[in-house]
Amino acid sequence: MSTRHLLVALLSFACLPLIAQEATAPTPQAAAPRKPNIPDAFSNLTVLPANITKPQLMDVMKQFSITFKVRCSACHGVSDDLAEGSFASDDKPMKADTRKLMRLIQEAAAPIKPA
Repeated sequence: MSTRHLLVALLSFACLPLIAQEATAPTPQAAAPRKPNIPDAFSNLTVLPANITKPQLMDVMKQFSITFKVRCSACHGVSDDLAEGSFASDDKPMKADTRKLMRLIQEAAAPIKPA
């Protein structure tokens, strides 16, 4: 047996325990998805009507998310999976800017009053 063949054989045997260990290593389980923490009652609504239903509010928010290509966390102080944080928080400047935009749209859509 040549020296080269001997080295290959030794390296192969030396690596077997590593290969076996890797094959039998337990795979880490993915963390269970957390449930979104979307409240049923809303506070801090300054532009949208206070009596808006949850499905109506969700539709408005989904439309903002799609239109502006942002996640909820762009305006709200919540985690990306919505499991933690506060939707009522006014900590993010984008939320104030969005409220200004909503007011401008409402004013522009309002009927013109005769002089």
